[in-house]
Amino acid sequence: MISVIIPSYNRADLIGETLESLIAQTHTDWECIVVDDNSKDDTVKIVESYARKDSRFHCFKKPLSLPKGPSASRNFGLTKARGAFINWLDSDDLMHPEKMTRDLEAINSGDYDFTVCQSKFFTKTGDETEKDYWNNEVWSSDPICDFILKNIGWSTNAPLWRQSSLAEVNLVFDEELITAEDFFYHLQALKFELKPKVCDQILIYQREHPNRLNEFQKKSPFKLKVFSALLQDDFKPLLNEQTLNHISKVLIRQFSNLLKHKDLTLARVYRKKLNRLLPEYKSEFDRLYRVGKLYKFTGRFYSRLNPIIDVK
Repeated sequence: MISVIIPSYNRADLIGETLESLIAQTHTDWECIVVDDNSKDDTVKIVESYARKDSRFHCFKKPLSLPKGPSASRNFGLTKARGAFINWLDSDDLMHPEKMTRDLEAINSGDYDFTVCQSKFFTKTGDETEKDYWNNEVWSSDPICDFILKNIGWSTNAPLWRQSSLAEVNLVFDEELITAEDFFYHLQALKFELKPKVCDQILIYQREHPNRLNEFQKKSPFKLKVFSALLQDDFKPLLNEQTLNHISKVLIRQFSNLLKHKDLTLARVYRKKLNRLLPEYKSEFDRLYRVGKLYKFTGRFYSRLNPIIDVK
């Protein structure tokens, strides 16, 4: 059995199509667990209508004691799953009718922990999108560095995971992350050396629309958390010079963005942390912080919040 776990929030207009793509699967031994994050629209009513007609669908309301966001919803859904395999799926995206069948054949063809496939973008009207695929390449000889550098990549929806492999390394989503949670989740899977079976076929369709969570504006706190974690002892020895250089650039840029959002409290925390992790750029972090204080209290000097250091 495959457990498909879907976090949802205000997706009444789209989630029906997502659930229909499961009904259309050529493999039929699956369950779908929808975890709703206190939607204000008719999302729950729609999911419950599917559950009344098909016992494979289950709808749970996420406990209010858990953090908001998809990470906690997915982790909660995992506690309800009974399947030997797990497939995360977003509430606005679709599966190819043969995804489950092909994934099961792939993962059972050897000693594999998960599968990786291609994802193609689409719009509600079927129009072409600026970005055709999630990434043109899904695997390389140096997957951790290339994943960070975005030379390879895949969506949250793309893998089929062996549940026992996730349990063995205790791989869960970081519930403090509203965005970049999938990026960090997949990097942890690679750090734990979970073994993929790569399928270069398009088995997931990603919907482009204005309300995607990827359009979340204030990403800097979450990116700072993820990329500073990549400089800790369990990740850093796995990274080459080019990747470390890229991480430094991202951290300087996101620290700047944090100050542009006038979040001095969090900037004070990250200034101390980044000065420890990247002492060679201490003068730049200190400069940005000083300018950030001026910007918050005077509304001036915004342009001086742009990084001036070209990381080599």
